[in-house]
Amino acid sequence: MNRKRIYKFSALVLLISLIFFPSSFSRGTILGESEFPAEEEDRFVWETVNATASWYIDVEFVRFTVSRIYNETFNSQNYLFMNYTLEYYHRFIWVPEYVDSFYMAYNKTLNFLNWSEEGYYNGNLFLFPTPVNLTLIGEAVKTAGFLNYTINNTKITLDYGNNTKIELTINSSGISTIIEKITNSTTIYKWELNTEEIIVKVPFGHYFLIALITTIVYIVIIKKKTLKISSNIKEIA
Repeated sequence: MNRKRIYKFSALVLLISLIFFPSSFSRGTILGESEFPAEEEDRFVWETVNATASWYIDVEFVRFTVSRIYNETFNSQNYLFMNYTLEYYHRFIWVPEYVDSFYMAYNKTLNFLNWSEEGYYNGNLFLFPTPVNLTLIGEAVKTAGFLNYTINNTKITLDYGNNTKIELTINSSGISTIIEKITNSTTIYKWELNTEEIIVKVPFGHYFLIALITTIVYIVIIKKKTLKISSNIKEIA
């Protein structure tokens, strides 16, 4: 493989990594008195490590993209607003659930936090203002009317009644490392933060891999034959 091909291959690998790697390292955003552990266009990915519900069994990854972070003023107070795009990698394609939709509003001084509908009613909360305040998170979701919440170290459990709860394990950076929904003591889904390369599967599976290998071998054989014929022609000449 000559240098030009190596450079092209390296550029391709870099492009793929930019597309599929989660943005685990971010400088964060500060607007007024509020901080958020990400910047616009940052992406975070969670991997399904356990699922029992029919639809979630086929979800391999959950991708959270920070669409917009902006400042709004109300009663002379600044609020940090954030919009997000939420997608599920379901049966080999990314399925959008929300696109550039409201995710949260926050004001540190007022101890104010307001979540999206997904956060209130499903408990799927991915990123949080920093420094992390688990009590504020629980009280904010509680306004939607669910029964209770409990805190244990870095984990907050949201109890929605009917034997259903959401367990969120949150690191000091304001990111959920584990999101687990449990109903009747059975895990409906459990997502873990993925900080490594994401390998998205091809729908053809093993057949695609076999076809790819066969094609490469065929190209190599044809090229060798071409070079041999070319060499023989030169010798005759």
